[in-house]
Amino acid sequence: MGMSLGEWSRPAFTVIAIVLLGAMGWLYRRTDASNRIQGAVLAFIAAGAVGNLIDRIRHARGVTDFIDLGIGNVRFWTFNVADMGITLGAIALAFTMKEVEGGRRRSKRVEEVL
Repeated sequence: MGMSLGEWSRPAFTVIAIVLLGAMGWLYRRTDASNRIQGAVLAFIAAGAVGNLIDRIRHARGVTDFIDLGIGNVRFWTFNVADMGITLGAIALAFTMKEVEGGRRRSKRVEEVL
């Protein structure tokens, strides 16, 4: 999304991507096999991270952001398809994890009543 840390952008974002891919793997392994939606959402996030990581490693200029949204002279973020996967996946992951946590709370309340 056009983020930059100057000359440290490439190494810093490479390390961040690798760490976050590890976190996605850890979350995926903890995801219940019946929760296919959460597995798919984690795959979207990981795919976006891998796409940006490959661009960052292969190209001297780093990740190429080519989708530029705006109205007239007012510009919003510039991003790429991988960024969309990461962002939309993160939003969906928050909703799926909230849903799972809400279900656990309801289950505990039912057990307490019984």
